[in-house]
Amino acid sequence: MACGAGVQGISEWMKNVEVLPAMNTRFIGLSDGQGKWVEICAACGDCVLGMTGGICPVTSCPKGILNGPCGGNKKGKCEVSPDVPCAWVRIYERMKELGKLDELKKEIGAKDWSKKQRPGRYTIKEKENEQVS
Repeated sequence: MACGAGVQGISEWMKNVEVLPAMNTRFIGLSDGQGKWVEICAACGDCVLGMTGGICPVTSCPKGILNGPCGGNKKGKCEVSPDVPCAWVRIYERMKELGKLDELKKEIGAKDWSKKQRPGRYTIKEKENEQVS
């Protein structure tokens, strides 16, 4: 079983074999129980996980707010989706556990969505072992 990338890669490699997808990738997520999945990564190419305690505000916050809560959370739940924990409450609690609350005072800045261009291309320089896009 593979996502679209696997199907396309195998199709290029095995020209005389029909390759069919076994799944339809909609997002990068984790299981949240049997038959339930939660998106955890938008593969945006401009990752902020190192500044947010490993919790992505782009996918965890329905508004995608990058620099703290909107002020609409109630009892730690999101105003947009009351059954969803506020991403920034989660980020605050995580950073508190890590002893890194001061890190939250740093502004993240606007996302560079140009890093999510289609189709993506990546090259690894052999000499410098550096990845460029």
